[in-house]
Amino acid sequence: MFCCNVRTECGVPTEKIPDALNFYLPPEISVYDCKEVDYDFHARYDSKGKEYVYLIYNGRYRNPFYEDKAMFYPYELDAEMLEKQAKAFIGTHDFSAFCSVGSEVQDKTREIYDCSVSRNGDLVEIRVKGNGFLYNMVRIIVGTLLDIQRGKIEKGTISQIIESKNRDNAGATAEACGLYLNKVYY
Repeated sequence: MFCCNVRTECGVPTEKIPDALNFYLPPEISVYDCKEVDYDFHARYDSKGKEYVYLIYNGRYRNPFYEDKAMFYPYELDAEMLEKQAKAFIGTHDFSAFCSVGSEVQDKTREIYDCSVSRNGDLVEIRVKGNGFLYNMVRIIVGTLLDIQRGKIEKGTISQIIESKNRDNAGATAEACGLYLNKVYY
């Protein structure tokens, strides 16, 4: 579930707004609740943090149920080793090396509260929680972990990559299909 904000003077009671909106919304979107908040509240800028999940289907053959829902990676993937590598992302850092080239964001300092890698059968899940994220940051984190798995980036060098602030030192940008905004914290 996610939060959005709207400003209205429609006169409809707040408890009736979900029914009114759901009448017009497509089936992929549903409103569950409505609350009156301070006028200055902004669903995006007032969040305290977010959690992203990236899914990798790590089976030998494609699974049609995960097509366009998880990245297909048919090669060896050592989730335990990647879990250890992922811990280097935790903390407050300048993540310039993990931001798309050409970003006009001036301050690239973000705090990562947790970064974990786990496996459940053929499904590998990478979870990243932080106070904010740069454009493509999570996908570049995932791509860097996969490049460590492939041997293109040396194990134990994530801290050095972060310190370099150089996008060329980080891994490839993982494809978009496995990325999900999982939670927003207020």
